[in-house]
Amino acid sequence: MNCLDFRRRLLEDPFNNDAEALAHEEQCTQCAAYAREQRALETRLRGVLSEISPPAELADNIQLAVKLDQRGRSRRQVWYATAASVLLIVGATLASLVTESWERGNMALAQSVLNHIDDEAHHLREAGPVSPQRVKFVFARFGAHLHGDIGQVNFAAECLMRKRNGVHLVLPGARGPVTAFFMPGEHTDQPLPVNSERFEGHIVPTHWGSIAVVGEHGESLAGLGQQLAAAVEWPAPDSGLVGSIPAGPLVAQQ
Repeated sequence: MNCLDFRRRLLEDPFNNDAEALAHEEQCTQCAAYAREQRALETRLRGVLSEISPPAELADNIQLAVKLDQRGRSRRQVWYATAASVLLIVGATLASLVTESWERGNMALAQSVLNHIDDEAHHLREAGPVSPQRVKFVFARFGAHLHGDIGQVNFAAECLMRKRNGVHLVLPGARGPVTAFFMPGEHTDQPLPVNSERFEGHIVPTHWGSIAVVGEHGESLAGLGQQLAAAVEWPAPDSGLVGSIPAGPLVAQQ
């Protein structure tokens, strides 16, 4: 696959995990950087589309405009003024929502974790185990050092979480695979719950960002986030490495 074919395929689906495309990305530094930009843009656009909703008063304003029109043509100027006001309100509100959504990262952190698991659900079926050298290499891309035992790892890769790259691990659990996301720069003041129809877990705050641990309903995850945080030494937040996108191709496969 050449660079042109890779970029065409990336524009069709920025999160395409085709083996041929991933192999090209690992070999081509320029295409890897381009891929990171496209994936970040796709994530932002998804957030904007999911966050925008019409203002609550829109229906009432439209009904009012209709009633004014029904009172007679003599009062049509009032209807026009009201309709124009409604459009101005809608336009200003939508612009405000788009701006606000963009500034706060487009998605709630917990929801972005669930979205990422759904987008890459095929990794939950990885048989593993991944070699310890591979796991250490993925963390080393962020200047982090894995010095503790985190047990068996069935999948380890660098992945895009909202606006920043992080580390994506899949661990074996009692009820099924457990996903762990190391998210540099994604700060939260307190633990956050993560819940969906299938999954449950939580997000643990750290001094450099946060760690999400998510498994099937009923999976015992107590203390796992703290254990993972203690097993990895991350660079200081003011070092410039936390939350940055490392140079070189995205580490996307085992």
